[in-house]
Amino acid sequence: MAALLRPALSLLRAGEDPRLPLSLRFFLGVPGRLHTVPCLSSARAVPVPRLVFHRQLLSVKVFEDEEDVEDCRMALGSIGERASPAVPLASLVGDHKAVGQARQYAIAAEKKNSLQEDTPSTHRRNNSQFDWALMRLDNSVRRTGRIPKTLLQKVFDNTCHSGSPGGNQALLLLRSCGSLLPELELSERTEFVHNIWDKLQKLGTVYDVSHYNALLKVYLQNEYKFSPTDFLAKMEEANIQPNRVTYQRLIAAYCNVGDIEGASKILGFMKSKDLPVTEAVFSALVTGHARAGDMENAENILTVMKEAGIEPGPDTYLALLNAYAGKGDIDQVKQILEKVEKSDLYLMDRDLLQIIYSFSKAGYPQYVSEILGKCTYERRFIPDAMNLILLLITEKLEDIAFQILLACPVSREDGLSDFGSFFLRHCVEMNTPVEKLKGYCKKLKETQMHSSPFQFTLHCALVSNKADLAKALMKALKEEGFPIRTHYFWPLLVGHQKEKNVQGIIEVLKAMHETGVNPDQETYVNYVFPSFDSVKALHASLQENGYIPEKSTFLQAELKSEALRGNLGFVFSFLESNTLPLSLNSLRGSLILGFKRCMDVNLWSKITELLYKDKRYCQEPPGPMEAVGYFLYNLIDSMSDSEVQAKEEHLRQYFHQLKEMNVKIPENIYRGIRNLLDSYHVPELIKDVNILIEREARKTLPFTSSDLESTLEKLKAENQPVRDVLKQLILALCSEENMQKALEVKAKYESDMVVGGYAALINLCCRHGNAEDALNLKQEFDRLNSSAVLDTRKYVDLVKVLGKNGKLQDAINILKEMKEKDVLIKDATVLSFFHILNGAALRGEVETVKRLHEAIVTLGLANPSTSISSPLVTLYLEKEDLSSALEASLECFEKYKILPRIHDVLCKLIEKGKTDLIQKAMDFVSQEQGEMTMLYDLFFAFLQTGNYKEAKKIIETPGIRARPTRLQWFCDRCISSNQVETLEKLVELTQKLFECDRDQLYYNLLKLYKMNGDWQRADAVWNKMQEENIIPRERTLRLLAEILKNNNQEVPFDMPELWYENETHPLKSSSTSLVETDFQKKIMNACHTKKNKDAYNIFLKAENEVVLSSETYLSLIKLLLLKDSLAQAMQVKTVAETHIKGFTLNDAANSLLLITQVRRDYLKEALATLKTSLDREQLPSRMAVTRLIQAFALKGDVESIQTVQKMVNGLENTIGLSHMVFINNIALAQIKNNNIDVAMENIESLLTSGNPPMEPQYFGLAYLFRKVIEEQLEPAIEKISIMAERLANQFAVYKPVTDLFLQLLDSGKVDDARALLQRCGAIAEQTPILALFCVRSSRTPGKAPTMKSLLELIPELIEKEEAYSSIMKSYALDSDVPSAKALYERLTAKNTKLNDLFLKHYAVLLKTAGESVPFPEPPESFDFYVKQLKESKGNAS
Repeated sequence: MAALLRPALSLLRAGEDPRLPLSLRFFLGVPGRLHTVPCLSSARAVPVPRLVFHRQLLSVKVFEDEEDVEDCRMALGSIGERASPAVPLASLVGDHKAVGQARQYAIAAEKKNSLQEDTPSTHRRNNSQFDWALMRLDNSVRRTGRIPKTLLQKVFDNTCHSGSPGGNQALLLLRSCGSLLPELELSERTEFVHNIWDKLQKLGTVYDVSHYNALLKVYLQNEYKFSPTDFLAKMEEANIQPNRVTYQRLIAAYCNVGDIEGASKILGFMKSKDLPVTEAVFSALVTGHARAGDMENAENILTVMKEAGIEPGPDTYLALLNAYAGKGDIDQVKQILEKVEKSDLYLMDRDLLQIIYSFSKAGYPQYVSEILGKCTYERRFIPDAMNLILLLITEKLEDIAFQILLACPVSREDGLSDFGSFFLRHCVEMNTPVEKLKGYCKKLKETQMHSSPFQFTLHCALVSNKADLAKALMKALKEEGFPIRTHYFWPLLVGHQKEKNVQGIIEVLKAMHETGVNPDQETYVNYVFPSFDSVKALHASLQENGYIPEKSTFLQAELKSEALRGNLGFVFSFLESNTLPLSLNSLRGSLILGFKRCMDVNLWSKITELLYKDKRYCQEPPGPMEAVGYFLYNLIDSMSDSEVQAKEEHLRQYFHQLKEMNVKIPENIYRGIRNLLDSYHVPELIKDVNILIEREARKTLPFTSSDLESTLEKLKAENQPVRDVLKQLILALCSEENMQKALEVKAKYESDMVVGGYAALINLCCRHGNAEDALNLKQEFDRLNSSAVLDTRKYVDLVKVLGKNGKLQDAINILKEMKEKDVLIKDATVLSFFHILNGAALRGEVETVKRLHEAIVTLGLANPSTSISSPLVTLYLEKEDLSSALEASLECFEKYKILPRIHDVLCKLIEKGKTDLIQKAMDFVSQEQGEMTMLYDLFFAFLQTGNYKEAKKIIETPGIRARPTRLQWFCDRCISSNQVETLEKLVELTQKLFECDRDQLYYNLLKLYKMNGDWQRADAVWNKMQEENIIPRERTLRLLAEILKNNNQEVPFDMPELWYENETHPLKSSSTSLVETDFQKKIMNACHTKKNKDAYNIFLKAENEVVLSSETYLSLIKLLLLKDSLAQAMQVKTVAETHIKGFTLNDAANSLLLITQVRRDYLKEALATLKTSLDREQLPSRMAVTRLIQAFALKGDVESIQTVQKMVNGLENTIGLSHMVFINNIALAQIKNNNIDVAMENIESLLTSGNPPMEPQYFGLAYLFRKVIEEQLEPAIEKISIMAERLANQFAVYKPVTDLFLQLLDSGKVDDARALLQRCGAIAEQTPILALFCVRSSRTPGKAPTMKSLLELIPELIEKEEAYSSIMKSYALDSDVPSAKALYERLTAKNTKLNDLFLKHYAVLLKTAGESVPFPEPPESFDFYVKQLKESKGNAS
């Protein structure tokens, strides 16, 4: 090779010798020479946004002919490559010929691809999928500089299932298989890219030159040995012409193996095509000579470059440095580095890391520390170093990787906690020896780079199902003094459970025993028992394997398991003969589920009696009465209203049997049960529960009703005040449901009745349907205190009972009172209105429905929705009065623009053959909502009634196109009512419907077949989809595969099971998972309608029968957390973790959990939740973290606030968390602890120190001041005022005193604010702070008085545009016309130029008040003028 190069170099310098071989005359100006390209060597001169390149490279084919630009795409985060600056293409290429060729190839490829596109919808779907893939991969590269294999595999699978992958998608996938996958071995990367290439080619992807170039680049990055000649032959066979990039990379391929002769041949090809030579070619030649062992000529390449008019850049020097590093020549590396430092060139840290990699791979780890010492630790150092570390681990060079890890400056620069997690995780994945891992963990712990390295490594081993490694790590943990927990073994059990590996489960149990950990009940119930046919079979297997479980735990677990299955016979027998210590509290959850799954009331009663009377089960205080009482409460609370109504007779029988068994419950628990039954609309059961508290239970109360009555009579006789005792007596009688006696007592002591007593009596009469007395009591209540307000539920109950008993006007008067007294209206209230109206409609009470509906809507108690208005139509549908039903629906549209129950009306009309009414309805819908809506209404009605011929005619109307939302609505309706034939006809008739998503319709059909277990029809669907040439989505294939597998049928296609997949279709509220049943549909519907109890009860039914999708579990958990049902949410989470590998709460759910725990005052648990979330690299919401900090502050817990501050250190900007949150709340906590002086000193020192945490003008203490004022902490207010005034007067820091002034003003303490202003007049000069307060206050109703006070105290503020505009907005928001007029007149008197936004607010306010506007109203919208104002200020600045 050296001999070859010497003549080559002399020829290169010979220049004008015409006898030179054509292939070697390329550097000099002889005829036919190749163009040289001046090297744009420094990527540092012009910073380029990575995403811009990313999108350009993948959507504009012409860029792919420019290696510098293409390399930029691949260089994002990869070692040793750099992004090129954004420069015109013409400056990169000496001749435009190559660009023209590239355009031709791109156009040809696009034409070929266009022939393969099926429909416009397919094209759009592919584009959206490509955008999604690009976004996911781009985010990964931008964040970490690498792509996880799982993500790339996911994008690849989605691309394949799109049916017709485009050229851009293929290019994206191919380019991602090189250095962006540092966690994969080089051979695995190459295998991956070959798999992608072959699969996409089979799917019809047409490759062009850019794809071959991408493949070449991956080969080079993966050090894959291939024949460049064969590669060119394959391109020729595919009729693809190589371009400059192709030749350059082939040269690099030859040079990587030291084949200079091969590289010279390629240079000859480039010469023949008149292509330019760039720095990349010279860098490759440097590498080539070095690999050939000729370092002298490797260095001479730099001289040749200069003679050819190209200055060597960083890439060339880096190639030379890597060459010497590969030889282990540290002296030469140092000399070259010094030379580069003295020049204008600059090597980045990633270049130095590449040199380290070269030293490491060549077997010279002793030089790594010297090169590390030269790193400047740039901003990008950490992600680049992480990628190198991962690559070294992959290459089995863990010790060098660990050396680099320890050198990372995370502690002083980034403040990252547990930085070594990625290192430990990859070591586990690459099967690093246990002893090495132990050493790494100890060192990370010592250097404080990881808080819990042993635990984290164990977690990784468990997740990866590496049992031997996990056992070894557990022993190491034990040696280090850490406890081994039972749940550490759960991932191993889950893995064996999923594979039905019984022996594996037994081995894990034995390993637990060896480690000194005994399985608990939860382990047996959730992870062991389900894998065995019976508990006896498990016991026998354990004995055979020499493992004897702990008897007490095992038997209790068996009891819980049988209870969960509803085997109450076993439960009763076990409890009777049991000798183990058990408490009802430990069994409560399992027993409740068992009671709900077994309807044997006798067993219910026997078990309850046994638990009540047997001292073995209720030894814990407060005793059996409370324990059984809470059990009954939880039993009823676990049921939905529909369940309680369905089981009403069973529950009644149960309560009476408990009465006969002399089982009693406390009155306070009875009241809770009574409230539940009342909310479930089954007041009749209240009397049956009431009998359980009559005797012994009453003795637990301080006074019974008879005692209170005696006391009342005695006090009355002594002429003493009786109101308190009278109220207690009334409440006691109401709790006993003794309406008659309560009314008698009221009549006897009417003059002493109080508001609370009347409210209780009204509620009692409503429960008993006593409308007359309820109305009389309400009138007496108003006479006693006309301003008093009942709670919302009592008003609704009054409306219900009055309407039901014919007192319609009185019911309407109650509704009016609700409006006048501004009673809180919730979603539940609106639902109650619907039930009242619907009940009256079913009873045929026309006037009641109409007048109540009109009153509810007119008064604004509920919006005129389809739901609330449907009883108006139901009224006539129940009577078969179809003409009136249609009129009612059309009248609703005239009034409210809705058509309630129009589908049901049309179906009835079609069934009765009322063609004239059908025509009338269709004419109306066509005129008001358009012909397309009319056609769909008619189409669905014909389908519903079985008139398929007519439906076919409708759907084949010329010009009709798919409406996805309407089609999905009808699919959901068919699924919920199990209308198989109707849904099949819908799918059949829409086959030729324009832009119809056929896969979505077939997916819905498969859901229905799965509900019915009809695998034959599901199998037929597969054939139909193939006949229609439909490309099914992955979720559809998985659903079909599941149906067939569940019925022991062969799956006729390959379907990878991606447990982490969670696709969401725009027409669906739930995603498809591995197992989806009717349970999943019902749960998602219940979640959508916010019916948390219904959703939870459906989940309980589904728990041991099916596995739901991750999204279903998450939706249910989030709903339960929103409804403050924390215990139920945690149960769902536990089940989800059991069933779904790797299930975790997402960011939103974790934040919601944290907020719920804070609301419940479970602050320790909330802190643990935050830590877990951060450990999983999740980001909690700003609200969640802030709520937690504020809760600790109100408790005075300074230490916990500081703990949170450490946990989120470095994430404040990402979360959006201000540093002031900690300052304010730490001060508040100190004040709560009566350390007021400490709090004030800390704040003052922060503001007066030489290095404050932020500029004084941004040091906002408004929250602290507001809380102190709200809590009425007068000593603190006084000291805060002193501190704020001292900061203003002595240090000229005016922000605190201004904040205090504004908070005093906002809380109504105008006099205190005035006094503060008089003492510190500089407050009036803080215009920016005051204007900002005005802007923020204007967004909240009710702030007009505060604005008035502010203007009175600081009149000059009105001259500021932000201030007067915001004040006018506030007046408009509060409809304060007089103040708005005064402001307008005041400003116009001063000839102030008013902006359009101010005038718009004022004009709308006047028009709303019915007054004339004294100027032309600005014609545009508020948003327009807001934007205009912002732009004008931006231009001014």
